[in-house]
Amino acid sequence: MSGRVAGDGRGIYDLCMIQGRVLAKSLGLVLLLTAASHVAGQISYELNDEGFQKVDQPDPTSPTGRLQAARTALAEGEAKRATKLLNEWIGQNPYSPLMAEALLLRGDSWVARKEYYKSLFDYEKLLRQYPGSPQFKLALEREFEIAELFGSGVRRKLWGMRWITATGEAEELYIRIQERAPGSKLAERAGIALGDFYYDRGDMWLATEMYTIFSENYPRSQWSAHAMQRQIEANWALFKGPNFDATGLFEAERHLMKFKQEHPAEAERAGADEQLARIDEQLANKQLNVARWYERVNKMVSARYMYRRVVTDHPRSSAAIEAANRLRELGETVEIPDAPAPKPTPAADDPPAPEKTFTHSDADDKIPQDSEQLPESVTQPQEETR
Repeated sequence: MSGRVAGDGRGIYDLCMIQGRVLAKSLGLVLLLTAASHVAGQISYELNDEGFQKVDQPDPTSPTGRLQAARTALAEGEAKRATKLLNEWIGQNPYSPLMAEALLLRGDSWVARKEYYKSLFDYEKLLRQYPGSPQFKLALEREFEIAELFGSGVRRKLWGMRWITATGEAEELYIRIQERAPGSKLAERAGIALGDFYYDRGDMWLATEMYTIFSENYPRSQWSAHAMQRQIEANWALFKGPNFDATGLFEAERHLMKFKQEHPAEAERAGADEQLARIDEQLANKQLNVARWYERVNKMVSARYMYRRVVTDHPRSSAAIEAANRLRELGETVEIPDAPAPKPTPAADDPPAPEKTFTHSDADDKIPQDSEQLPESVTQPQEETR
């Protein structure tokens, strides 16, 4: 999964590890094939009716032999010479059945030279024109590793310097991998990496969407608990304060209850009960804020109703004590009731709760302070005749 490049040594170490993994995967197969070819050139035989016969090696001037020469150059660390040989080979053999392998090798030669963006042109051409080739999966894996690099902060080169951000390319690569290999392990890794990519950048709205998609597509994934925890945190972060829409809090509470049901051990370690108490306190403060607003605009019946709601719905909160004290000042006799039993966790076979809709305009709706307009999230009780 994509990590964040920190300003300390640990972040640089993680980035170097990703770069090393990209180079190792790109060159590992080349080294293996080259070594196998050399061994085969020494002791390769074929059994036929006349017994074992030595297999002829490809002519070094043939397309197969020239491709082998480029592969050998890449395996020996001569990436620049390999790129040159492959450029000539691809230009002279545009319809060769070995084209997919040649494109993969040239992409690997660009990676060996740390020209990650240039390598994507060859990998993309392979993926689009040769989807049935054995190199298809390898090209997807290469693109995933490059997406990790770009998402971790590696920049694109321009005029010999790395100063163009490539986070957009990382996002697009993660999405394309999931589209091209749906249901695969690689697509699963790309899905959770994309969610973490949004989360690390602070784009909590897209993070919640991606974690929701991931949980639906891979309910038994090894990263299921991680995705649910991040989904809770991202939804919680969408709540901007008691003057704003509380959809994020409701979603965080719902996912916390689900998290406790499906991953009880992880939920206990994460302090799910304490988090639920904090959410309850924030919801109580929001209702208390609404009650105060009603009182400011001299709608006392509605104000009393909302104060009672705070006491009834959130008896464990400090806002309930404030609401009860204010009701006593208004002449009502009120006591904070005993805390209700925890909400039952829905069974696994119960139908899911309906999704709440959320728009960015809702998140920017402040409760009015000096007008008669009511908050959209509050249902006003019928005004009594005083």
